[in-house]
Amino acid sequence: MTVAVIILAVVAVGLAAATIMGQQKASRLLGERDDVQHQLEDTAGKLSETAKQRDTARAEASDLESRRSSLEASVKQYDTKLTESNEALRKRTELADAQAMQIDALSGERDELKQQLLEAEERIVTMAARPGVVVGQPGEGVDPVTDDASMLWQLEVSRSERLWRNSVAINPIGDTSPFETTDDPARKAIEIEAAALREDVGALISVEWKADIIEEPSRRLMVVRIAQEMLATASRAPGAARLVVENGADGSGELMMRFESADDGSDVINLIPPQISSDLIDIRNESTVAVKAAAGS
Repeated sequence: MTVAVIILAVVAVGLAAATIMGQQKASRLLGERDDVQHQLEDTAGKLSETAKQRDTARAEASDLESRRSSLEASVKQYDTKLTESNEALRKRTELADAQAMQIDALSGERDELKQQLLEAEERIVTMAARPGVVVGQPGEGVDPVTDDASMLWQLEVSRSERLWRNSVAINPIGDTSPFETTDDPARKAIEIEAAALREDVGALISVEWKADIIEEPSRRLMVVRIAQEMLATASRAPGAARLVVENGADGSGELMMRFESADDGSDVINLIPPQISSDLIDIRNESTVAVKAAAGS
């Protein structure tokens, strides 16, 4: 019986030791399980973050793809516009070349017309200088003085029109002569003279016309020639000037011509042509040219 008790005691001790060892192993396994669980949770968190980064990357990739498509569309649009611009430039260049050729042709025609006009004027002057043409026997009812003045005035109109075409007109060939549309050719001739000086020498001069229409050819010629001399003097003076042409006071029939400053209001400035000895022209106050009325007018 003592042996049996000893055996039982040994078995009990073994079982107790086995139990203790099992409990220790179980505790160790539980700790390892908890560690693995924590690792799994960390891994799941990392996977979730990775998934978010993946979604963000996919969104950015989609946005970049949209931008790429938009840029490709813009490039195609710009290519189309560039092609259209090149085509428009080519057409404009061809048009400019054609216009340049047309201008060259028109310039040749203009030079030819100028030459023809000069030859015609020379023929008129030659005819006017022949005895019996200007001062010869007039036709019945024709005043030789009036006839001479009319021819000289027509020569002056031809000269003024040539000046307009050479220096003032935008289209010398195609534009209509300003004398065809005016009822006051003397005024128009003076305005052309001032415009030509502005274009040719940069003179700061203008014309302010306040006078009545001049009807007599001889008076037209005289007024225009005086104005030419006055404008020529003004073109060499500094500052801006305005030629004022107006009727004389009290119905005297006189025509008053003077220069005013165009910069400082209406102050009269002394810009007078050389003294002219004539019963029909008078210089007053050293600043105004008076063209007197003709006898009987």
